[in-house]
Amino acid sequence: MANYYTTYATSQNSALTDQSASPNVRQNGGTVQHLDVTVALTALTTSDVLYLFKLPAGARLLPQLCSVDYGDPGDALTGNIGDEADTDRYGAALALGNAAGRKEFSEAGTKGAAFLTPFTQTGASWLTFTPTTVTSFAAHTQTWHLAYTLG
Repeated sequence: MANYYTTYATSQNSALTDQSASPNVRQNGGTVQHLDVTVALTALTTSDVLYLFKLPAGARLLPQLCSVDYGDPGDALTGNIGDEADTDRYGAALALGNAAGRKEFSEAGTKGAAFLTPFTQTGASWLTFTPTTVTSFAAHTQTWHLAYTLG
C-alpha cells in the first residue's frame, strides 16, 4: 500500500524537523472572504452585462463555494460567469431556468478553466454575468453568494 502526500502535506511533514519548511498561507490559501450581492432586474438582454463586484488584485475566486438565488426569470435565462479578461473564466451556460431557485457555479453547462486551475487576479477586475440566452424575460431579484481569498 502506497502513501501519497499533497505538496502542502509534504511541507507539513518537513516542518516537523525543519521549521523553515513550514507551508504558509500566501502560497497555499488565504482568508476566505464572503460577499452577498443583490440586484433587482427589470430588463435584461444578451447585450447586457451584470457587474457583480470588483475583485481586488491578488484575489482568487472560489467558484466551488459560489451560487446565485433567483426569482422566476422567464422562459429561459442562461449566461457566462467570468471577469473583464475572460467572460467564462468560472463557467459557461449557467441556466437559471424558468422558475425561481438556486444554482451553484458548479452547475454551469461548462465549468470554466478557473474551476480546475485556480486563477489569481493580477489586477482589479469586475466579476461579471453575461447573458447568452434570454427568452420571455420576467423581472426578478437575484442574490449572488460569492467567496474569494486574498493570498
